Amino acid sequence: MNGDHERILDEYLATEERSPVRREFLGGEVFAMGGARPAHNVVTSRLTAEMDAALRGRPCLVFSADQRVHLEATEDDCYPDPVVTCEPPRFVPPAPDSLVNPTAIFEVVSPTTESWDRGGKFTLYQSIPSLALYVLVDPARRRVEWYTRVEGSDAWLYRSAAGDTPARLDPLGVTLVPDTLFAALDLLPPDEGPISQGRG
Repeated sequence: MNGDHERILDEYLATEERSPVRREFLGGEVFAMGGARPAHNVVTSRLTAEMDAALRGRPCLVFSADQRVHLEATEDDCYPDPVVTCEPPRFVPPAPDSLVNPTAIFEVVSPTTESWDRGGKFTLYQSIPSLALYVLVDPARRRVEWYTRVEGSDAWLYRSAAGDTPARLDPLGVTLVPDTLFAALDLLPPDEGPISQGRG
């Protein structure tokens, strides 16, 4: 890590807790994350609740979208949507809020973040040794897509599900049904599309 990168990272960590908005540190730059639209918030809330219920009683922790994740290989810090760890959680000092060893990361995509979530951000996440599952939840298409790390390799297996077809998230032993996950969207006004602002 070069001097400028380290200095900016130290400044970011020192000020993040006082920041009125969440910010990600990516590639030596700080990116503010804008507020999300109601559809994004509804799906994220429902997803977190379903994961928490499905994993209750097991040695797994489900974190909300406010949980920062630190990528040790690249010295980046980001805020996914729900995050799950099924290992004893490890946090990197001097920022004790930064989780280092997630088992699963979820991103609720929107038109403004989809290409980043599918491309650059997934590439960054693949550097996390503990990560076994990456899940993209798409409210606009009402589809769940997930990548499972092939054990002992750098390859990832892609699957998707929509409607009443179950999404079997094998690394967690959890099944999500898209129709159930997205049902609450029908309660929103039609103009409240699943759009969020900001890079994250």
